[in-house]
Amino acid sequence: MEGNSIRADVPRRLSVVEHAAYGAACLTLAAVFILAAWLRPDPSGLGTHTQLHLPPCGFYQVFHKPCPSCGMTTAFAWMIHGHPVRAVRAQPAGAAVFVAAVLLAFYLPWAWAKCRPPLALLDAPAFLPIVLGLIVIILVVWAVRMVYS
Repeated sequence: MEGNSIRADVPRRLSVVEHAAYGAACLTLAAVFILAAWLRPDPSGLGTHTQLHLPPCGFYQVFHKPCPSCGMTTAFAWMIHGHPVRAVRAQPAGAAVFVAAVLLAFYLPWAWAKCRPPLALLDAPAFLPIVLGLIVIILVVWAVRMVYS
């Protein structure tokens, strides 16, 4: 055995920075879910984000077509309120991103408890397919909306 190798039977300890990263990620994700629960989804499918005192979508105002993220906040709010069909109608990609966020909400505490380095998420076998899948869904939904809206 080489002197620089890491023994598999020796538990790894997380650094203060890694603990802080996990804590920040968990709190941020919790804040997103709490905000989504607090919001009242806009029945039109767009504009829920304005309850957070954010401006209306500039892309929509200029081109009268939805941007790739139009309806995401509404979809998140519908999902957290237990209305997945309404969420998909508002923004199918938003409903998919919500599901990915729920998976992440389960993964983060598990990985933290197992002392996995936070960046190990990037090496997880499911990471790349999930991220690429979400990007494809977002772009396909946007393309369809550009054609049919």
